[in-house]
Parts: sequence; C-alpha cells; structure tokens
Amino acid sequence: MSKRAIWFVIGLMALALIGTAVVQLYWINWSVRMKEEQFNEAIMASLHRVASKLERNDPSLDFQGSPLHEDWSVRQKHLELVDREIRLQKYPLENRIDPLYLRKIIVQEFQDMELDLDYSFGVFDNVHKRMIILNGFFQADVGDPTRATDPGIELVTLLKNSEYEVPLFTGLSGSPGSLKLFFPTKATWLWRSVWPLLALGMLLILLIVACFSYVVLVIFRQKKLSEIKNDFVNNMTHEFKTPIATISLASDSIVSPAVIGQPDKVRRFTDIIKQENRRMLSQVEKVLQMALLDKQNFKLNLKPVDLHAIISQAVANIELQVQQREGTVAMELAATKATVLADPVHMTNIIYNLLDNANKYSPERPEISIATRNRGAVIEVMVSDKGIGLSREAQKLVFEKFYRVPTGNLHNVKGFGLGLSYVKAMVTAHAGKVEVQSEPGRGSTFTLTFPVSR
Repeated sequence: MSKRAIWFVIGLMALALIGTAVVQLYWINWSVRMKEEQFNEAIMASLHRVASKLERNDPSLDFQGSPLHEDWSVRQKHLELVDREIRLQKYPLENRIDPLYLRKIIVQEFQDMELDLDYSFGVFDNVHKRMIILNGFFQADVGDPTRATDPGIELVTLLKNSEYEVPLFTGLSGSPGSLKLFFPTKATWLWRSVWPLLALGMLLILLIVACFSYVVLVIFRQKKLSEIKNDFVNNMTHEFKTPIATISLASDSIVSPAVIGQPDKVRRFTDIIKQENRRMLSQVEKVLQMALLDKQNFKLNLKPVDLHAIISQAVANIELQVQQREGTVAMELAATKATVLADPVHMTNIIYNLLDNANKYSPERPEISIATRNRGAVIEVMVSDKGIGLSREAQKLVFEKFYRVPTGNLHNVKGFGLGLSYVKAMVTAHAGKVEVQSEPGRGSTFTLTFPVSR
C-alpha cells in the first residue's frame, strides 16, 4: 500500500471517528434539552398553582364582608370590587402575602414533584421595583424587621433575571408583583441525569481512539517491516552474488588447460573457493541464528569460560583482515577476574561481531582496541574504534534487527544488519547488558557487562 493510500485510509477513519463523536454528543445534548423543557413546564405549572393559592389566601378579599373561607366561585364575584378598593387605598403588596405561608406551599409543591434540587424564590414588587420577599423572609426594609434578612445583591440579581416567573394577584389594574424562582445548580442537575450515558459514550470513544491508534501504528510498522524486508532481500542478494561469482570464476579457472596441470594454481583457486564458501556459510548462519532467536528456540550451553581466552581468539581471527588494511588491534586485558558463565560459541560470536563492525566502519587504517576491567561483581569489555561513529538517532536504532548504519560514500560495508541485534539478544541471554557511546566522525565504543562467575 502506498503512503498516499495509507493517509487516505487514516483520514477516512479519523472522519468516521469524529462523525461518531459529534452524533453522540448531539443526541446527548438533545436529551438534556428535552429534559430541560419538561422541567421548565413542570416548574411553571407549579408556580401557577402557588400563585393561585396565594390569591385564595389574599387578606384583601375580606373587603366588602367577603368571608375568607367561602367557596372560590363566590369570591370570584368580589374581585372587581376588591381591585377597585386596592387601587383606591393603595393596599401594599407585602400586606397581601404571608412569607411563611408562601414558603410552605412552595416546599409542598416541590415535595409533591419529588424534586430534590436547591432553589431560591422571591416576590418582586412591580410598583417599587424591588424584591420584597426572599426565601420566606421579608427584605430588611420591608415588613416586620424581626423576620427579615439581607441576602446580598448577587442572589437578588439572579432572581430578577430568572426565567421562572409568574404574575401575582392579576386584576383589572394589572399585577402588582411577581413570584420568581431560581435554581443555582440546574445545569449540573440536568447533566447529572445523562452522566452515565455521557461517561459510557466517552469510554467508547476512547476505546475507538485506542483501537484507531493501534491500527495506524500497525499500518506504519508493517510498512516499515516491508521496507526492511525488501532491503534485507537486496542485501542478501548482493552478499551471495559476489561469492557465487567468485566461486564460479575459480571453478572455471581450475578446469582450464592452462591451470589444471599446475598444482600451485589449483591449490590457490581451491583456497579461494573454500574461503568464499565459508563466507556464504557465515552469512547463512547469521540468518538462521536470528530465526532461532525470534522463535526463542535456542539453548545456551553454559559453563565457566575464560573471557580473556575468547577475546584473544576473536582478535586472532580478525587481525589478518585488519592488517590487510594496514590497521591495528590493541588488547588491554586488565580484569583480574575474567571467568564468566557463558556459551563459548555464542560468546566468541559476540566479541567477533563487535570487532568485525569496528573494522568495517573504519574507513582507512582501522585503529581498534579491546579492553577489560572489573567493576564490583561484573566484568566490562570495551570495544573501541576511530571510525565513522554514530549519530544520536542511529544509537537508538543500532541494535534493531536489519538496521544498517548509513555509510555515505563508504561502499565496502556489507551485511544484513543482523550483527548487533544478535549481540544484543545474546548478551541479554547471558544476563548481561550492552551500551554504546559514539560521536559522528570520532568513532564508537561498545561496552559489554557480564556478571563474574564465582
């Protein structure tokens, strides 16, 4: 899949995810609005009932000898006359309402509604443009001072601007005041009812995002693996092509009439065939070793070994190649305790791979050193070179399988990118660790740490 196709698929998945989240939030918001509308209708109906009860309890209806407790249909006939008397005598609104009675009927209304929500209520005087009753008490300058309170300006302002309002004592001359109600925690209460649905929705969205992120990660990882695989196949083809061509050429030379009768030349070409054959076998072994490591299908033959002896053997194997390039390999084996519990074959491969890398990534006349030292209960092995070095980014990836350090114009560096990944896996299997310190243009130092065998 091309990079453009990958980003197109990611874009579609992201669009679908955003669309799902928007639709879900829309339905949740719609549910809250519907509940708010039902709540508003119920509250307004309740306020109208409260206003009706206040009118039935209005002491001004005693004018003209109308008894307080007669049937409401009869008292209705007195309203016009009462309204006239009120306008003439300017009967004040605070004298027509008992604040304790108002509080009682409001509490009863909300109990009947089973409404468990904080609220504040007040009576606003339309004539004097002020709040005269608040939460069952007269304001400080209205009515009986012993039953007054000063709630502060903020609550009064909230009540004045509240949407819950009904007129009181409506008559021919209009309404002298209004009953107002305010719910400070209404928004929280409304959203609390849909909180389980919202939490579930958010959880599902997070789950989708996590799955989406994982899929994207897998797509890019698979693309990277595909590129690495192609690079590996190209490298393997190149690595095998040269020795095969060399073996073919040496074989043709041996059977040539000019060579077949000369034992020295035959022996020379035979040595070339053996050398190239060992080279191919070595590369195949690396691939097979990494396959075993991937499957965790390997077993170490652990036994006490002298690490200095293994280092000396590895140096002897690499020294000829280094000398052919007019380079040097120096040993400084200062550790006094060099016995470790290890598999001799794999431990030799570890040291040899590091020395081989130091040689390959040194452009001219390699200067390689290998040193040991004890530090507490461990032995450290340092393999250093003065080669091309590693950038910080390369140091993070150098132990990854198939990764090969870019070498610029250095074309003699060959391999599959398996050496250091093998080193890392084998060092870990031997209960050790490997670290690298490097600087571009100044070389690298690989440090191995192993526990000393007692």
